[in-house]
Amino acid sequence: MNDERLYTTGEFAKMAGVTIRTIRYYDNKGILKASHHNELGHRLYSNNDFIKLKKILALKYLGLSLDEVMGIELQSFGKDDMANSFNLQKNIIRNKINHMKTVLNIMEVAESSIKNDECVDWDKTIDMIKILENENQLLQQYIDSSNLNANVKLQDRFSSNQKGWYNWVFNKLKFKKNYKVLEIGCGNGALWFKNIDSLKKSVNITLTDICQDMIDDASSNLRDYEHKFNFKRVNPSDMPFQDESFDVVIANHVLFYMKDLDKVLSEIKRVLKIEGQFYCSTIDYRHMKELEELMLGFNSNMKISEEKLSEKFGLNNGEVILKDYFSDIQMYSYKDKLIVNDTKAILEYVYTIPGNILEIVDTKKKEFENYIDGHIRKNKEIHITNSHVLFKSIKAEM
Repeated sequence: MNDERLYTTGEFAKMAGVTIRTIRYYDNKGILKASHHNELGHRLYSNNDFIKLKKILALKYLGLSLDEVMGIELQSFGKDDMANSFNLQKNIIRNKINHMKTVLNIMEVAESSIKNDECVDWDKTIDMIKILENENQLLQQYIDSSNLNANVKLQDRFSSNQKGWYNWVFNKLKFKKNYKVLEIGCGNGALWFKNIDSLKKSVNITLTDICQDMIDDASSNLRDYEHKFNFKRVNPSDMPFQDESFDVVIANHVLFYMKDLDKVLSEIKRVLKIEGQFYCSTIDYRHMKELEELMLGFNSNMKISEEKLSEKFGLNNGEVILKDYFSDIQMYSYKDKLIVNDTKAILEYVYTIPGNILEIVDTKKKEFENYIDGHIRKNKEIHITNSHVLFKSIKAEM
């Protein structure tokens, strides 16, 4: 012991960059007991204690509560646990960034409107901000591609339908020579980079999304084929294209995010040529229901999103909504089931789902992961309904 370097509480706190009060609190809670005491009973800490403290601080930073830190052996917190914790924290940060992007967008639109008015109409300004806020609550759900990438990865690994969603959709699309094609909400460009070898050379394709992050991802994923595509950030409710510009318009899993769906469909009809084709997809009300039930079993307050997307535009009401704008509507059902036996894969996807999941899991992360893992271990695998619908319609001549 005489050769061991020991530190007082003050020295120890200064080394770690925390307060003396924090060190004393950890000691009283039993999280980090001083390994030595002097003849007066004062706490003395060793270099090994310092290593333990650094681990505790790291776990705290990764989102674990003090109760969770106390409930695990620090030595047992391995590489996979660390990676999953980093993933959770990254998604929490992404959500915060997305929220700030939403607020910034609202402010920019409001500022532009105010500049164009001779005087400030506060009632009008407040009403406009409320409308924009409601619109962006839905748009924020896909403002970055983390959820989309995780969804694609999950389907690629565990889908029981060997055709695959993006290949199945692409094979339903009917392109002719020199067709001009517009995709609304292109996301990361998966529909195209997964079918690039089947794409006709003469087709001109414009990929749009309201989120620049998505446009950047799509451009990156298709960088070797950029000569085939045009990339543009576009608000689907106010598109900068001339009337009757496109032979085909595609909206893949996008319409249920639109707050003013009527306005978006009116814009799509406007830019579509007479006899042009409109393809749009959505989900069945049973989509992912087993996963939702599993999460509700952990906490009944969990919400996958603020509203059921299939109620906004889904299997049961999609055709009725489209009839006001298009004709000759056909519906194709894509039946699939994800058979997942990998806890890590489920967690990677769950941590990107829009809603309040991250907020609830934030302080109970280890407990939540053990819950998911226990379910999969008990049942060997989880079967998740992966049910989609594709509508094809035509813009009829007036």
